[in-house]
Amino acid sequence: MGDPKFSKKKYNTPKHPWKENRIESERELIKKYGLKNHKEVWKAKTYLGRYRQQARELLARIGTKTPQVTKESEQLLLHLTRMGILASGSTLDDVLALETESILSRRLQTLVYLKGFSNTVSHSRQLINHGHIEIEGRKVTIPGYIVTKDEESEIGYTIKSPLNEISHPARPKTDVYEQGGQPEKPSKDEKPKPEPEKKEEIKEEQVKKEEKIEKPEEKSEVKEKNKDSSEEKQVKKPETDEIKKEEEKPNQSEIIEEKKPIESEKKKDEKPEGEK
Repeated sequence: MGDPKFSKKKYNTPKHPWKENRIESERELIKKYGLKNHKEVWKAKTYLGRYRQQARELLARIGTKTPQVTKESEQLLLHLTRMGILASGSTLDDVLALETESILSRRLQTLVYLKGFSNTVSHSRQLINHGHIEIEGRKVTIPGYIVTKDEESEIGYTIKSPLNEISHPARPKTDVYEQGGQPEKPSKDEKPKPEPEKKEEIKEEQVKKEEKIEKPEEKSEVKEKNKDSSEEKQVKKPETDEIKKEEEKPNQSEIIEEKKPIESEKKKDEKPEGEK
């Protein structure tokens, strides 16, 4: 048994200490469940590993059809359903399908946050360590305590805790202690829904924006039409100028007829040499 000061380890360390993928996955679990260090993840893995090992041994002995195997398998499944790790009506195959998060989600620290007694997971850890949380009238100061399904509804503040006052600043903003549920927090990706009165205004603004977008297109079409018409005018102008010039030019026949009377008048003025 050994000295009580130096009790046996309750967790198994990983075989290889510096694997990048394992370290990253453990860090994600530490952030998600507000754990202190990697040691708490290893505790959950060893806790689950015992049940998985027992389930593998029972599955290997099922072929013998001995009453002891059925009895042990029923006891194992009943224990896991009582702890809230498995749902009722599960089998040994479901035990092998369990993951580390199924154990971490049953810790007192996570359930205090999910029940709405704290603002964050780290806040729930602080409340438990400082003795503000009780289960069935019994104060519990261990954040890693595995809560059973029956005890889950009995979680609350201790009688002497000042957090029983609703006006206490350390209580969550939404008063969920009386409701017994978790406050619904809007996610970062979700956008706030518009009020029904403002829907019509938003629609009108959208229509105006669409009209503004369409107007420059219409102007461009008008400009193109004007360009086409100007080009046609430029093409037609020289033709009209030539026609005007031709109209202004007098006919050759008219010029000849005008010249003839002038010549006849000159001949009349001239006298023959004999008359002199």
